[in-house]
Amino acid sequence: MITAVSAGGSSFATPGIQATPAAIHDFLIQNVCLDARGAVLIGVSPADGNPACVEQRDLRPGERLPYHKHDHPNQGDGTLLGYQRHDSFPVETAGFGEVVEHSFDFGAGAGEGRRFGVFDQGSDGGDIAVLSCDRVAFAATEDGGAGFQLFVGECTGPVTPDALAHSWIVAEFPAERPAPLQGETIARLKDLRGGNQEACPARFNAAYTSWHVAPFRYRAAPGQGTPITLMTLISDHYGGARRDSADHVERFYFTRELGGTRWERWQNAAGNHQFSAARVAEAAKTYAATGRCSDASVPEGGAAMVLIDCREWTRTVPPSDPAGDPPGFFIETLRSRPGNPVFFAPPGHGK
Repeated sequence: MITAVSAGGSSFATPGIQATPAAIHDFLIQNVCLDARGAVLIGVSPADGNPACVEQRDLRPGERLPYHKHDHPNQGDGTLLGYQRHDSFPVETAGFGEVVEHSFDFGAGAGEGRRFGVFDQGSDGGDIAVLSCDRVAFAATEDGGAGFQLFVGECTGPVTPDALAHSWIVAEFPAERPAPLQGETIARLKDLRGGNQEACPARFNAAYTSWHVAPFRYRAAPGQGTPITLMTLISDHYGGARRDSADHVERFYFTRELGGTRWERWQNAAGNHQFSAARVAEAAKTYAATGRCSDASVPEGGAAMVLIDCREWTRTVPPSDPAGDPPGFFIETLRSRPGNPVFFAPPGHGK
């Protein structure tokens, strides 16, 4: 999709965003900026406010990245680029067709030996979003804590692409009729870790999930314009079937301009069997002192939640290559590992 942009860099608002695969697709993938001749601008994002960006469109599968999105450093930290690079781009696969990779790439500011642009085992990873005819879901993830995980929805027998496509639900939409991009559901899913990813599990966990579209004001990086308000798809994933008893909430923000734009972790202020209320309060205090993210509203209608972590990827960094950086990162790494799920193999694999 190609859209005009205002002088501030955000696309003109479109009333009544409808829940369609095309609309979801547009929110998941970051855009490139085009000049008056239709050429891609290197080192420029739609959030920069650069007047040379007269049009924008989604990145295409295999297209080089003209910029990277970074988070912001803690207050008082001398790290210039923040700690994590988070690009949102389409990848063609054998099992799902086009998926969207949201990469987690930690650099030097996040720890010794970590490098941007190189997959550092034990810290880097990403989320893989799959889009079907009536929903979008995270089918897999990897981070420095739990390693590589598949997410499956309710299923029996061998794990299939369909089982992954209705697992960690981001949003659903009725395939038979147009409707606003908002709603709620109870997802039933299970994460499968290494060595146990071939067969469906016996039990699944419930997760109340809600989503809606609203304007959100994001912070700007020093020297990269003023804070910018973007129309945002916001998806809340609760740790439990009920909001009043949920252990935590993970909130994801997607914009048509930047794809994955922000992530938050909220924790039940009452604590749980692993973390006392006092420990949760201390984590919230520690996070608040970082000043990394702009303000956000507390999840409503349930247990009292406090924000303990957040990343906001609105700092634009130019690519290392003047022609743009190759898009391969997380899925490319998966493909190089023995026993990688065939779903994420390149198109035509095994034929």
